[in-house]
Formats: sequence, C-alpha cells, structure tokens
Amino acid sequence: MQLDKFWFFESLSDTDLKELKNITIKKSYKKGDILFYADDKPRFLHLLADGTVKLYKHDFKDNEVVLHNLNAPNLIAEIANFEEIPYPANCSFESDGEIYLIDYEKFKEKFLSKSEIAMVFIKSLTKKIKALESFINYSITTDSYTKIIRFLSENENKLKNIKQVKIASILNISPETLSRNITKLKKEKIIDKEDGYIKIIDHQRLQELL
Repeated sequence: MQLDKFWFFESLSDTDLKELKNITIKKSYKKGDILFYADDKPRFLHLLADGTVKLYKHDFKDNEVVLHNLNAPNLIAEIANFEEIPYPANCSFESDGEIYLIDYEKFKEKFLSKSEIAMVFIKSLTKKIKALESFINYSITTDSYTKIIRFLSENENKLKNIKQVKIASILNISPETLSRNITKLKKEKIIDKEDGYIKIIDHQRLQELL
C-alpha cells in the first residue's frame, strides 16, 4: 500500500503529502520480528502497510496473552504516541510485512493541528479503545466453549490457514482446552478436520450455540 492511498491521509494536499513522505521511512519485516516491546518509548507513528501483527503481554505464569491482532492497513498503538507514554504491550509480526515509520514529533507539529487529521486520529484511537474493552469483556465473561464457537463463526474464511495452536493463543486458552472442545464439536458433527485444519459443516447448529 502506498502512503498516499491510506484513508487517514486522504484529505492532505500534494504539498502536505510530499512533506509527510519526507518524515517517513518504509521498512520491511519478517514473520516473528519484533516491532517494539512493552515499555519502549515511542518515537515513530507506525502505519502497517502490509501484513499482520499482534499486540500481546505475558501473564504472571509467563503465558502469552494476545490483546489484539491488526491487519494492514492500520495504525499500531497510536495511543502511546498521543498520550506520550511507553508502549503498553509488545508487538510482533504474524506474517512478513511492511511498516511506514513516521517521525511522530514532526507529524504532531505539522499535521495534528489540521482538524481533519486530528479527527480521524481520534476516531482511530476510539476504535482501539473499544477493541480493548471488547477484549476485556470477552475474556472475563465468556467461557472457553463459547469463545471457540464465536471465533469459528466469525472467522470461517481464515480457518483453512490457521492452526489450532494459533487459535488457542488468540483466544487466550490452553491448546488442551481448545482440543477438548474441538473434539466435542466434531463428535456433534458441527465441524470436521480437513488436512489438519478446522472446517464448519453445520452452520445452522453452530449459530444456534451462540
């Protein structure tokens, strides 16, 4: 994705876009690369141009807890820039990808004074806050079986490309818990396994369980 094609910058003039490009570096990453760690001080505004990243922390048992998965195009952890605080979580690449690294101090000085840019920036922040609230609610109030059913229902198009261990990580449950519930759904002929991946075979019954 080209920088000037990102919806966030649609209102900028050609002159402003040129200035934006002058404070921006494009960098490629490999799957598994770390973009930043929790408590790092943000210097750049990160625009994910290609690929997928995850934001995660570790619990007291050192288990990885995935807070959010982001697909391109998207801003990453911009709340840390806006609030001028350290990153609250780690960020790593789930696939090969590309990032636009925008010098935040220069961006703030030049572009956040523009009402149209400030407004979409705030909207992006609001969207991330809502996602975090949803994660907290989902994690606290939903049992593992319901989490799995909802994930299968909402991510059917991704199932042929995602392994069970990854699903367990996304849902913050143990692989054993996932496997036990997947076996139950398979016995009930709601899902099946094809080449090692999950396939929904009875959509109606799956929806009835939600």
